[in-house]
Amino acid sequence: MALTNEQFDSIMSKYEKIRNHNATVEADRKKEIYEKLPRIKEINDEMANLSLKASIEAINGDPTAIRKLSEESVILNNERELILERAGYKKTYLDPIYNCKDCKDTGYIGNEKCHCLKQHIINELYSQSNLNEILHRENFDNFCFDYYSPSYFDKVTGKNALENIEEVVDYCHHFIKTFDSTFTNIIIYGNTGVGKTYLSNCIAKELIEKGKSVIYLSAVKLFEILGDYTFNSKRIENVGDTVNNLLNCDLLIIDDLGTEFANSFTPSAFFNVLNERLLASKSTIISTNLFPGDIAKKYSERISSRIVGNYVGIKVFGEDIRQLNRS
Repeated sequence: MALTNEQFDSIMSKYEKIRNHNATVEADRKKEIYEKLPRIKEINDEMANLSLKASIEAINGDPTAIRKLSEESVILNNERELILERAGYKKTYLDPIYNCKDCKDTGYIGNEKCHCLKQHIINELYSQSNLNEILHRENFDNFCFDYYSPSYFDKVTGKNALENIEEVVDYCHHFIKTFDSTFTNIIIYGNTGVGKTYLSNCIAKELIEKGKSVIYLSAVKLFEILGDYTFNSKRIENVGDTVNNLLNCDLLIIDDLGTEFANSFTPSAFFNVLNERLLASKSTIISTNLFPGDIAKKYSERISSRIVGNYVGIKVFGEDIRQLNRS
């Protein structure tokens, strides 16, 4: 899933508003100039007439006549620019106005999306992901390996924090690079404050900029949505659409799994989200303070087996970065 039809239509309506606004400005400028400099109107009328004659001669196939008309048009255009500049205007004052000259504010160059439309889509995907400003701070460009000490060792793996995070970041880049060709889910686990959420955000930013739809939700918010869908779907507007987006977005990020409040019904809804995304080969990233053994204890066998059996486990360890920043 990329954008919904409604979101795409909203973007295209902005293009229409831009074109209408610029057309109004152009008309106002033309009226202003025609009143102040009537010779400009005469020139424009003459140039329009020359253009019509050139079209006729093109049909007749008379290159000599076309060349002569083109020369006359150049002379008139030079006169127009000179009059405008002498009156204190830029010579381009009456030119068509475009926010994007490449696509002329249509969003397309031929059948291909213009770079400006691609950027609008990316901006919309940023907004949809619930990350927005966070991604401007938390990304691979700003990732700091200095927080991970080569003298901090994990007793289980025997690795130090620095070499581990270097391997983790390399794997994250591999996940991004192969996102279209390889279906993978990730669970990032470790103690509080070691950069699990930061890593998720780094991945999110890279994929959003590739035009992928990414939805980020805390586990608390996810279970709140699932609760509303289970009990209040008729009362709460668009909650069904929200759940549908959770099932169909290119990447779903669930942050801080284990902190949510669950009733007897929401775990079943959570299982359905995980299971439906697995069946549809839609990638999910989970970050959590829970270790694999804790997941099996906290959740049903159905949920824990889906996570443990279908997710690549990434362990992140080191000192608490929040504590380091305070000291």
